[in-house]
Amino acid sequence: MSRERPVAEIFKSLRGSWRLKRTLISSIPGSLSGIFEGTATFTPRKSKVSTYKVELLYAEKGHLKTDTGLTLSANRKYIYRYNFDEDKMSAWFVKEETKDKDGAEEVDYLFHDLEIKEGKNGWVGNGEHLCNKDMYICHYEFRLPISEDEDDEDEDMDVFGVRYKVKGPEKDYTSDTAYQRIE
Repeated sequence: MSRERPVAEIFKSLRGSWRLKRTLISSIPGSLSGIFEGTATFTPRKSKVSTYKVELLYAEKGHLKTDTGLTLSANRKYIYRYNFDEDKMSAWFVKEETKDKDGAEEVDYLFHDLEIKEGKNGWVGNGEHLCNKDMYICHYEFRLPISEDEDDEDEDMDVFGVRYKVKGPEKDYTSDTAYQRIE
């Protein structure tokens, strides 16, 4: 794959369905720790903002098995946006239980911009989000496929990972998520 616009390649490669496994480790007694397993989809949608021609609706669902043995159903949604002019990607919150006149999820506010650069084993993205007094430090690892043919753009990424370190007066946990493409 060509590496002229790596963020565009990463954004395009996210489309589709993924199996995910997340480990949550909280340092606060009584807070949830455990393993979340489920599926996630990145579905293309038209943007209503001219800066972002295409967006991806991220939707995950699955079950969290806590360290205490309790099993909980969980889901979440985000909107990922790609700015072609700046070759940048960002993640946005979705307004809960609100849809626009066309029945689509509405974008709420910015979760984080991703600063993406080449790393040791692929591409890495970093972002931050202050939620009240709790800081979310986000770290993504993207492994784009290596192709012998520079013009081959048919291969998509088949694994990636996301880590959140959250620290503040209300929260103190780490969330590590591994994604594997569902064939």
